[in-house]
Amino acid sequence: MKSFLTILLPILLTSFITIPSPVNAWGAEAHKTIGQIAQNFLKPDIARKVAALFQDKSFGGQLPLASLWADEVKHRRGPFGVWSAPLHFLDTLDDPGRSCSVDMERDCPDAKCVVGAIANYTTQLDCANGYDKFTRDIALRFLAHFFGDITQPLHVCGREKGGNEVIITFDGQRENLHAIWDTQMVEKRLQDFESDFVQYSDFLTKNIQNGEYTSESKDWVSCNNSPNSTTLCPLTWAIDTNAINCPFVWDTVDKNPNIDLGGGYYSDAVPIIDKQIAKGGYRLGVFLNLILSKSC
Repeated sequence: MKSFLTILLPILLTSFITIPSPVNAWGAEAHKTIGQIAQNFLKPDIARKVAALFQDKSFGGQLPLASLWADEVKHRRGPFGVWSAPLHFLDTLDDPGRSCSVDMERDCPDAKCVVGAIANYTTQLDCANGYDKFTRDIALRFLAHFFGDITQPLHVCGREKGGNEVIITFDGQRENLHAIWDTQMVEKRLQDFESDFVQYSDFLTKNIQNGEYTSESKDWVSCNNSPNSTTLCPLTWAIDTNAINCPFVWDTVDKNPNIDLGGGYYSDAVPIIDKQIAKGGYRLGVFLNLILSKSC
């Protein structure tokens, strides 16, 4: 596990050039919701440290808008563009729909994927490691985004480029499978909350604090108690997310390729979307409370 962290450490500004992937992330509304849930769980002193790290004033010193930055820059030329695109996902070489698994040596031997990226930027954010404020700011921006990406099932799936090459119908419109998980299904779910990500994040926050997710939320962050949490946590979360592809994400598509997924498929997906977004936000909030609590 140490090996993939070591490999990835040099890539922040200097590393590699690659062809941008067509894979996108959770849509903006999902990422903002994840950021707001995390913000809801920040301790007051940690919230102040987060605000102090962000040098881009358009973020308002908070996580929701900062969580969009990594998507905004990934296809631009410049110090953060192009090379960062593969860090948003992990193309597993399993057989989703029938057999799901994550193996770093098989799927991401060079650590240039979302699992390795979270490990890398965790190291860079930790003030004990001596990185300057600029590097820590950028690390926080990437982490605010990648904690969301790693909960999207098709971001931990290599089949058909994470579903990008599978054309389906959703509410009468032709789209690809990845896109509806990123955007259309989340936006449809947001209609239950007046299309307001703050209302949605508050709903999920309450379910974590004293509702449907209370009993299991401790398990979502239990890897933080490991001495190898920097590498163990993102791998654990990737395995958890990847399992959703077997069979749910692909089963209906494989058996009924012409069905409109805006009906029963969407209804069955809502509890998964809710929980995955809640996981990303809660994990990010707990993580920041831990890593930024240090006095360096």
